[in-house]
Amino acid sequence: MSSRSLNASLKGQEILRKALERQNLTQKSLSYEGSADGIAAWCTINRFFNGKPTQRQLFTKICDELKLDWQDIAAFPEEELTPLDKIWLQLIQLGSPTEEMGLVLTKEETLGWGTKLPSRYEKSVRIGSYIQVEVNLNMQGYLLLLLKDASEEVSCFCPSCFAPQNKLEAGKIILPQADSPITSFLIKGNPGKEQILAVVTPKIPNLQWLPKPSDEPLTLNEDYLNTLLDYANGNTERQILYTEYQVIK
Repeated sequence: MSSRSLNASLKGQEILRKALERQNLTQKSLSYEGSADGIAAWCTINRFFNGKPTQRQLFTKICDELKLDWQDIAAFPEEELTPLDKIWLQLIQLGSPTEEMGLVLTKEETLGWGTKLPSRYEKSVRIGSYIQVEVNLNMQGYLLLLLKDASEEVSCFCPSCFAPQNKLEAGKIILPQADSPITSFLIKGNPGKEQILAVVTPKIPNLQWLPKPSDEPLTLNEDYLNTLLDYANGNTERQILYTEYQVIK
């Protein structure tokens, strides 16, 4: 991204309004005029909430104060998206958001192994947490599970050594799978938004880069994602689902 100013999109402005209501705050309470801990002058805060250009550092600071990811608030011109981001966005647009997939927190045990705890799917997880990924499939088939992390890197976790069985029956699937070398994933890296994309197909995907069951998670480049996009566009029997969550400090 460039160093120029940012402005809130229409959707972002709605998220901001709801965040103020949820936290019982006002625009003025974020300003110098309303609080000793204010972030900026009221006129600047008001411009931010009304979608006017705001200095990038201040933009992200206000979002942090409201416990929001600035990337969910900002309006991004198409030219500011990387080629990989553009392909990923097209894949997301082919899919549907789902509440049938998400993260479950686990307890840390010796050597990083974990024990599952009863929990709803988490919308935010702290760095250092141990998690499992649950996917509730409503059809049998082959599962391709991709993760786009806060560093904008896309990795394939199914199939991989953590999910060697990618031909699955309908129902609940837990990653890492039972025959994986670990029982939970450690959340690490940078704070920010992460997304999980699940592609379910009745036949094994015809993708030359498809990892083997014994492989480490594969980092996908633009070429790999382009072949997946072409495959998804040409396959009417596939199902694409996605969900997202925040990684926090």
